[in-house]
Amino acid sequence: MVDVKTDAVKELLGKRGLKEADVVDVVKSAEAAKKKAVNKATNRSIGKKVINNVTIYADYGMEKGILKSHANVTSAYSHRMTLGKVLNMKEDTEWTCEQDGVACKAGTVEMTYMNVTRAGPAIVCPKCQDSWVEEYLATKTLAAAEGLFEKKKA
Repeated sequence: MVDVKTDAVKELLGKRGLKEADVVDVVKSAEAAKKKAVNKATNRSIGKKVINNVTIYADYGMEKGILKSHANVTSAYSHRMTLGKVLNMKEDTEWTCEQDGVACKAGTVEMTYMNVTRAGPAIVCPKCQDSWVEEYLATKTLAAAEGLFEKKKA
């Protein structure tokens, strides 16, 4: 089961133009495929899914119950950049790739938007090469870059 409980989270989704059903879908997909970054110290997970050319992320915590687990969404965000190949990896982060069970690295990946590709920071799994963008980066830096590209192309 997935919950978007608080009014603050629901309001945040509205401000960011995200549908609750899409965020629930992200969590369910991440949990089913174990394709997520997990911070065991804080019991946080970041799952992602591309829906209609937008990568939607859910930041959530898992509560283990007797019969089943329960996800509580604490935040959600998105970007329209396409994440490409990993360019480099540096130091370990506090995140672990759930699928591979290895520490994720701070890295750089190719990010493409409107046929322009640039390098950008991400959390990267050194084994499967999957990558995740953190909330502060998606909501500030990537959003600003997308706006600049759109202005330039107009």
